[in-house]
Amino acid sequence: MDLSLDIKRLYASVGVFFVYCMAAVYFEIYIAMAFPAVIIMGWITITKPKYILYFLAFATPLSVHLLDERYSSVNLSLPTEPLIIFLFIGVLLKMLKSKKLVIPEVTTLLSILILADFSWMTITALTSTMPIISAKYILMKSWYIGIFYFLLTRYFRNETVAKKFIWSFIVSILILSLYTLIIHGSGGFSRAYAYTAMRPFLPDHGMYAACISFVVPVLFIFAMHGRQMGYSPALRIVCLVMFLFMVLAVAMSFTRASWLSLVISLTLYFVFLLNLRFKHLLLIALLAVGGILANMDYLLTDLSRNKNESDDNIENHLQSVGNVSSDPSNLERLNRWGSGLRMWEEKPIMGWGPGTYTFQYGQFQLPHEMTIISTNAGELGGIHSEYLRPLAESGFLGTIFLVLIVIAVFSIAFKHQRVLSGGTRYLSMAVFLGLVTYFAHGVLNNYTEFDKIAVPLYSFMAVLTAIEINLRHAKKDSQE
Repeated sequence: MDLSLDIKRLYASVGVFFVYCMAAVYFEIYIAMAFPAVIIMGWITITKPKYILYFLAFATPLSVHLLDERYSSVNLSLPTEPLIIFLFIGVLLKMLKSKKLVIPEVTTLLSILILADFSWMTITALTSTMPIISAKYILMKSWYIGIFYFLLTRYFRNETVAKKFIWSFIVSILILSLYTLIIHGSGGFSRAYAYTAMRPFLPDHGMYAACISFVVPVLFIFAMHGRQMGYSPALRIVCLVMFLFMVLAVAMSFTRASWLSLVISLTLYFVFLLNLRFKHLLLIALLAVGGILANMDYLLTDLSRNKNESDDNIENHLQSVGNVSSDPSNLERLNRWGSGLRMWEEKPIMGWGPGTYTFQYGQFQLPHEMTIISTNAGELGGIHSEYLRPLAESGFLGTIFLVLIVIAVFSIAFKHQRVLSGGTRYLSMAVFLGLVTYFAHGVLNNYTEFDKIAVPLYSFMAVLTAIEINLRHAKKDSQE
């Protein structure tokens, strides 16, 4: 009897859907045909949010923006951002109903720093020179942090869920890279064609390279240490092939920052193999910075002699990283950095407001620093540094919080390599090295306001935090 009733309901639902579609076609209201899909997605979002998160991991690299990211700091990305906003509203409503305010996801060191950074950003938005822009920026940050860090941290306490999420992202990145290389090949693999081959999914080669670089070290770890993670020999070989393909994709992006980021990530892998402690690495880094500062005059002299400019030849293109005398891209980056520092000097405590750099830096350009690609209005993008942006927009504390977040990620990852074993250890290593690619890339570019970067950035940090919470609970259980 129950089965018969279910069949009748199914037939009735199909009939109603058919009549609905026929009516939409008859009255030529074609957009109405999308409503059932929206209702179905809404139902899945409420009842099975885990599957929506897998979908978001897959859809993010292949999402399309309604507006051009080069001219706007906040854009709507389809189909991902409407779903993210819907999920975010659901999470907020659930939090309001919950009586338990202290949860494991917000009590780890990394979570506290992320909340402190966001809180300070919100405070500086209140004093922003462009309140509407800053309010939009804060809202956008809130749903990325809320969904892809805090919500995913809860789900990722189950490592199987974390792996499925990462694999969903990897598969999408492979499709994006294959598409880009095919388009790039139609242009003869020239450097000029590499700058736009990834459209309409991404606006330029810099963001594309930063996005796909996240998965390169992950695939490397899966290939080299997949046995400890339970992967079969065949899957490890597939991971190795995909790793080599992704290295090629990053190389053909002609993005120097990403090339260097992969080298830094690989270097840290060997640091792990040597079992160096984080404090030793920090000491080496401080000594290196001290050496650079002590020999700054000599270094600037050498840099001024470098005349290699961006070129189709990969070797020359890489050498052009140090050309600060004639390479337009490097000179424009220095122009943006100088403008950002002057913005900070004028408002060192509160900054100009989150998301405002693009709209304010034009007035701080100096004529002798401007290049052939500069504009008087200052309307062609950001500051080209993830670390200088908060300095200009949220003052000194903005950059301090960001640096502390990066240090915390390093500290947690090194701790995991010391105390963990088996697959969990290498999962932590994989996502950490993926994060390193963007931490390094962020010295020369800034893209965290876009879903292509925000999703892997916060979700990879969520993996580390989830592992940290599991460690905490395991330690507590062992003491009882």
